Amino acid sequence: MRKMTIFLVCVMLMVLSLGFFRSNVRSIEKNQEAIIVDKCSEIHESLKEIQKNDAKVRVFLGGKYETILNSYMVPLNVRLVENNLSNSGLIEVQNSFAETRVVFSNDYVNYQQSLENLASIDCKTEPKKFYDELVIVRKKRMTMEQDVLKMRSLITKFIKLVTELKGKI
Repeated sequence: MRKMTIFLVCVMLMVLSLGFFRSNVRSIEKNQEAIIVDKCSEIHESLKEIQKNDAKVRVFLGGKYETILNSYMVPLNVRLVENNLSNSGLIEVQNSFAETRVVFSNDYVNYQQSLENLASIDCKTEPKKFYDELVIVRKKRMTMEQDVLKMRSLITKFIKLVTELKGKI
């Protein structure tokens, strides 16, 4: 129960921090530029906190995904094959989950590199460059969000298929 609570807290932190990066604005306006310059030190502090929290969430989620794959999905499918009860749906979900986990890891690395690049830009002297990089980071973060949603969907689908299989046995 404690692990599930930690998992939910980490997911919530990730979702809540998404608000910082969401925007549909295409180019920086003069008033936004002035705000970035004025709040530069606060922005950098927020970015450091986001980097730290995102790293924790990524490690936590990555560990959970690894556990789900290696401790539940693979052993169950192996056992089902050994007993001539293999289920193509479960195998497909396992393969999709493994592929999506790799995509999630790669997307996270790309996002983290962009976030580090963003944090290295001096927003007082280069607010336009900072904003342009922020737009890139936002897009990469949304890509990660989609990866997480796909993983959750695959986990739900796997549970549903296992429940259906349990009813048949």
